[in-house]
Amino acid sequence: MILHRAPFVIHHFTTLRSTSDTLKSMSDAPAFTVVTADEQTAGRGRRDRSWYSPRGDGLYLSILLRPVAPVLSPSLISLLAAIAVAETIIDLGVREVDIKWPNDVLIDGRKVCGILAEGATSGNQSSCIVIGIGVNLNQRSFPEEIAEVATSLFLSTKETMDAARFRDHLLTNLARWYELWHSGADLRIIERWEELSSYAKHRQVRIETEGEEVVGETIGLAGSGALLVRMADGHVRSILAGQISHLR
Repeated sequence: MILHRAPFVIHHFTTLRSTSDTLKSMSDAPAFTVVTADEQTAGRGRRDRSWYSPRGDGLYLSILLRPVAPVLSPSLISLLAAIAVAETIIDLGVREVDIKWPNDVLIDGRKVCGILAEGATSGNQSSCIVIGIGVNLNQRSFPEEIAEVATSLFLSTKETMDAARFRDHLLTNLARWYELWHSGADLRIIERWEELSSYAKHRQVRIETEGEEVVGETIGLAGSGALLVRMADGHVRSILAGQISHLR
């Protein structure tokens, strides 16, 4: 099924292995092409972790973006996607919404949304970015291995969510933030992310990066979107990628 929600064209499927993999296989698809599915059998998140994607309980969505070169801050796309999701949830009246660096959206400290931004090359060899977004909408329970860290909008609100309405609201928010990024409003994106995230400042954290562990206090984001962490010796580290956990 194909739907039009300007500027997006949405290709909806009943079942897919992965919305992102399907989108990347659509050679030369135009910008703002979206793939959604009622169910993913091999959905994945960051660090190749699987994403629990049962039929009808979540929003499983991937978006193709084709930024106009030169792209000065591509890492901000991942952050603005988290902002768009968080604002969509807040607009539903949900409280205690947080963003765990860089782009996990939480409710009451539990993960309700995961985002994976991947670079790709289309059939004509032009570069593009595929953003995969999974939002837990109507799950009543989760597998034992993630039950203590995951939540859904239903568990938070006790109301059943309409996936299509949530999708359209999210896409509207995403288009607005993407346009701001494209116009060079990097600082506004960074400021909004810091407003929404308790991890932005004054948080004692441990970050596992490639080959090392960084421990310190967060002091905000750099212009690139990297997390700034002040070490015990006063030295400030700029971290672009890693697995974060808070110490207190």
